[in-house]
Amino acid sequence: MRLLRLLCALLLVCTACSSETPSCAGVSGFTCTTLRVPLDHQRPDGPSLDLAVAAADNVDAPRGVLLMLTGGPGQPGVPLLARVRAYLAPEVLREYRLVMFDQRGTGTPGINCPALQRAVGGSDFLTAPAEAVDECAQRIGPGLGYYGTPDTVEDIEILRQHLEVDRLTLDGTSYGSFTAAQYGLKYPDRVRSLVLDSIVPHKGFDPLAVDLMATTGTVLKAACRQDPACTTDPVTDLAWLVQHGVSGTDLMESLSVSSLNTVNPSLKGIPAILHAARNGDDSGLKDFLQQATSSGLSYDTLSAGLHMATLCSDLRFPWTGQSTRSQSARSQALETALRRLDPKQLYPYDLRTVCEQQMIQGCLRWPAARTSTYPKAQQLTPRTLILQGSNDLFCPVEWARWEQANARSAQLVVVPGSGHGVQRDPRGQDEARKFLLG
Repeated sequence: MRLLRLLCALLLVCTACSSETPSCAGVSGFTCTTLRVPLDHQRPDGPSLDLAVAAADNVDAPRGVLLMLTGGPGQPGVPLLARVRAYLAPEVLREYRLVMFDQRGTGTPGINCPALQRAVGGSDFLTAPAEAVDECAQRIGPGLGYYGTPDTVEDIEILRQHLEVDRLTLDGTSYGSFTAAQYGLKYPDRVRSLVLDSIVPHKGFDPLAVDLMATTGTVLKAACRQDPACTTDPVTDLAWLVQHGVSGTDLMESLSVSSLNTVNPSLKGIPAILHAARNGDDSGLKDFLQQATSSGLSYDTLSAGLHMATLCSDLRFPWTGQSTRSQSARSQALETALRRLDPKQLYPYDLRTVCEQQMIQGCLRWPAARTSTYPKAQQLTPRTLILQGSNDLFCPVEWARWEQANARSAQLVVVPGSGHGVQRDPRGQDEARKFLLG
């Protein structure tokens, strides 16, 4: 055993230590193991991380490994095994060996920042107190710069070698689609095909979230047209509420959460809530803001600390790349960027909403660390299916169209009335099945 540990320490870049357990996330036919990876892939003999892996026992599956990548960032994989297995078609499970893993910093043990977790859960929008952000950065310590997507891409490559397969099929939802695409750009010859669900474009996105704000009006209007009970203008009502003191970030959070396919992707009833609040009855709005939120999520469901560490490394902020990274310099760069924005682009939200959202306020305080670097390749070359819901308020349809235009062989399917996480919709499941078995 001592010799085995020594070999693992010396050969971390090309191998992994694993230990079988009697059960795997309560699902029969799967084996749980532990994948050991370097914290810093440039220092294979340095500190390491142990990542939980769940793999189906059909090691000789005809079409090889199907690696499912979860979102967030911050969502673990292994605890979701039963849920994912339930929505995949039986023939897909026969033809592929399903594999899931806890991406670095997720699951148990993972990055747990209690104050930050209590404040925002897994939200992109809710603003945490400054002291919670500071405490989280201190808790993670010197390694906080090693939780970017490129680090996870290298973890996936070690996992591929550990599974002893030449190529992977990757299926990623939300942030998982970004990770899958980044792996496809870095290692195109090691990818059989890609399913990108509710896509984050591989170029990344603007952390000021201008396009997210602009898509709100389009989606709300379309949802109203599909509901005979909707006789008001929800976009005008939303803008009025923002202009009269209701938190734009709270509204963005609750509307986006509602657009999950497991919540209320049709957004039915929301226009009436907005209209009533504008006319003085805000009881429904208060309930809506309290119930449609990810603020109550525990760290082993979606780690707020990992979420922050990844976004602050991955995204390109107004202050990214500056020679000076002082707090005042960052604030000045942000103010300059805000002055350049056209308020009409943000409607029904406003500049205050842009400034107060978690991605801005959190990363504004986050210590300067490594900035994620991405492959030089700009075109995604593997065979790809892009699934997008028309009512998704986390990932606009425009992102999916951009991804298709920047992929060599990509099929885009926009599912009308569907929301975020299209493979939770039977129509999305059917499209994925046809693609994976085609």
